[in-house]
Amino acid sequence: MYSVLVTSTLLPIAIVGNGGAAAEAVLALRANGWTGDIHLFTDNAHAPYNPMLGTYVVSGKLPLEKAFPFGSGSAFYDANRVTAHLEEPVTRIDTEARELTTARGTYRYERCLVASGARPAVPPVAGLREALAHPGAERRVFALQTVDDALALRRAIDGLRAGVRGAAAGGALRAAVLGASFAGVKIAEVLHGLGFQVTLIEREASVLPLAAHPEAARILEAHLKGEGFRLRLGAALAGVGLPEDFSVPGAAIRLDFGALPGAADPGDPGTACEDGAEREETDLLVVCAGNRPALDFLAPGQVDVGRGILVDDQMRSSAPGLYAAGDVAQGKNLLSGRHEIIGLWSSARYQGRAAGRSIAGQPSGYPGGIPHNITHVGRMLFASMGCVDDYDTVTTTDDGGSRQVRLWRDGRLVGLNILDDCLSAGVMKQAFSRMATGATGDLEATWTSFRS
Repeated sequence: MYSVLVTSTLLPIAIVGNGGAAAEAVLALRANGWTGDIHLFTDNAHAPYNPMLGTYVVSGKLPLEKAFPFGSGSAFYDANRVTAHLEEPVTRIDTEARELTTARGTYRYERCLVASGARPAVPPVAGLREALAHPGAERRVFALQTVDDALALRRAIDGLRAGVRGAAAGGALRAAVLGASFAGVKIAEVLHGLGFQVTLIEREASVLPLAAHPEAARILEAHLKGEGFRLRLGAALAGVGLPEDFSVPGAAIRLDFGALPGAADPGDPGTACEDGAEREETDLLVVCAGNRPALDFLAPGQVDVGRGILVDDQMRSSAPGLYAAGDVAQGKNLLSGRHEIIGLWSSARYQGRAAGRSIAGQPSGYPGGIPHNITHVGRMLFASMGCVDDYDTVTTTDDGGSRQVRLWRDGRLVGLNILDDCLSAGVMKQAFSRMATGATGDLEATWTSFRS
């Protein structure tokens, strides 16, 4: 069911966003007895999408329709009686007046859930924003957050591989990935598998700087270099330049680098630590430099905001009638006790469910989550759990070729990196969860019981 006209009536429930948190909130509302209207506002024209699956769409390993976990087309909205305001982005929310504004007008609401997700962070690099906005078939610089991003990147890859638009003269196609984040490492692996020579560019001194302890990162870096990836660590990208005409043989994207002294080992040929400016060329650039909450529409000073909207365990903000879930919400990190954005698909869904129940009058709540990621880095499995930036002691264990890096604070395990042990990753995640929720105070005993 699609909205085409502005309504002057009061909206009992408005949802801003169209991802996992928004969809789970709708399902929870209906499951907990809400029979009234639900209005959903989004800047896109499709069903709820899982951006974590974008790399699989790019690689061709996942059909596009599988990236819509709640169903494609209008099926989800129709089944759950949602008035979907597709391609009607919210431009302002005034929480004091309880009003939200779009290009079609202003709506009053009783309760509003902000689940607008995240937008790619664009570093302040000369020419980068212009390159990302380059129109038409010759676009070669991409972020990777939306369905359109994934499809456009796949078209560019197909064009380059077919030799239609400016393949690297006399050699393999080249790709650069800005940001050695989980998303960056994943898309680098996809491009490498499609035959590109891949360079990972990271401003920090190691890969996965927010998730990998330096000791684990060194192992991952050695593995990536052994797999044929090129790493530029501690590298400051200063400028991006596009050629006037990509159809000219040898035309490529120009990358200009500055220096970050001491950030990497200049004697290591697998990394880069330039004393001065340096330039290289690439055929494709993908930006994976993190995300920022999509909250530009909030009227300033009306809601308590840190990096995202601060919420309690009912997903309520400081503003009456306003809730938040997903990548815009700072819920509790159960290990650190801090309110943080935990940018995971699973966390967004849990928070969305809690918000839906709370709005429907069934406030069972969501106590918080634990940061965790499990992925392949090249051919090596890597898992990160808990806090890797707040510890006082580090211990390591080796077991049959796998390794664990354990991070402790005041005698309590607060962070963990696991390399090449799928069983340990799953078991330790469960053990962490039990410890963080108070089900056990002895993680080692829990770990032993799980293994046995």
